[in-house]
Amino acid sequence: MAFQVGDTIGDYRIESVLGEGGMGQVFRVRNLLSDRVEAMKIVLPRLDGDERLPERFLREIRVLASLDHPHIVAMRTALRVENRVALVMELVDGVSLYKRLRTEGLVLNNALRYAGQVLGALGYAHTRGVVHRDIKPDNILVTGAGIAKLTDFGVAFFAGDRSLTSTGAAVGSLHYMSPEQVRGGEVDGRSDLYSVGITLYELTTGKRAIQGDSSWSVMNGHLNQTPVPPIEINPSLSRDLSDAILRALAKSPGDRFQTAEEFRAALGEDAVTVSRLPDFIARTPAGPTAAPLTSEQIVKLESAIVRAVGPIGKQLVARAVRSNSSLPAVCQSLAENIPDAKEREAFLRTWARETPTPPSRTSQLSNMPTAPMVERTPTASPTPLEAELLRTVKQKLAVHLGPIANIMVDRAARTARSPRELYEALAKQIPTDTERQAFLRSLPR
Repeated sequence: MAFQVGDTIGDYRIESVLGEGGMGQVFRVRNLLSDRVEAMKIVLPRLDGDERLPERFLREIRVLASLDHPHIVAMRTALRVENRVALVMELVDGVSLYKRLRTEGLVLNNALRYAGQVLGALGYAHTRGVVHRDIKPDNILVTGAGIAKLTDFGVAFFAGDRSLTSTGAAVGSLHYMSPEQVRGGEVDGRSDLYSVGITLYELTTGKRAIQGDSSWSVMNGHLNQTPVPPIEINPSLSRDLSDAILRALAKSPGDRFQTAEEFRAALGEDAVTVSRLPDFIARTPAGPTAAPLTSEQIVKLESAIVRAVGPIGKQLVARAVRSNSSLPAVCQSLAENIPDAKEREAFLRTWARETPTPPSRTSQLSNMPTAPMVERTPTASPTPLEAELLRTVKQKLAVHLGPIANIMVDRAARTARSPRELYEALAKQIPTDTERQAFLRSLPR
């Protein structure tokens, strides 16, 4: 059967369709027990008769289950439903690198940063015997906090396992395949590095390294065509960077970089120092003693805040990172959104081990009352009718944002001059238009 928005699969309700690939359809789903929003991938109904797909899909599940890295989309669980298998994954709040390139363009240091993060993920995967085989901008997601996440391990395999690769069969995406993939031969991690090189060529020049007007001409280009040096298309590139990209595109694996780390080091400081925040995130320079956030710290912060306040946590982290230039400042900002005093104190204590926070501010946050913040403002107490309205709004908003709804409502109530103004202010905190409209429809008039 074909699943649709509103259907329930196990403990998950389908909320929207995120996309469709050659093998599966991906849905945005909500866990009915935890209220956490995830992504769910299911093989397309029209492909149910393909005997190879169940094994291929199970292999993707097993590959993802073996990996745990900040720049690889995390697997949550897998389940069977109506003789089909569903893969539940982390829902990444971002867009593909392909879309970002086409709609916004990329400055060089951001392109190198994303490439460095992907190479970090591949270095981790390769040491565990996993080869991705389908690196391309479509399979790299970028979050609002500037973190690249590698996804779609549908054709990945463990080294030594060729059970699903037929002799002479080319596997991968045409414009990003390595020569050995085109030939349908044996591949290893160096094939992924070729695909990263093709991707980086496109990111830095705006053009594909191998072009052609037919599938045959593109495949022949991978085998025989030497790409134009990137520096000839984009003169702002350094000669070293241009040469590094061309080395990654060598026809023979032995002439390329031999490891992801070697490739990343050749790209220079912006790729190696992947911990630095993107230019569009760091609004203010860090002080002389401020420690820059690493991408790994951002991922950990997201995980910690989501546990404390629900799905809105990722948005809170993105806002805190945009508004603060150091880890202590980000942590202090985030702690203000944790309603429970004990959880707030535990959060601050955990992150104090990463970097000390100013004692006076930490003490202030640790002693914050559990009662709603609106009670601390020098305004008149709400009337019983107003209090009842706020309780109703909190319940309705919690469906979309989780426990943080209480704080959001109390803050908005300080300045809202009417119920309508309150509703509109709160609706802006909900990430998707569909959920915003559902929230507004649910409120008393």
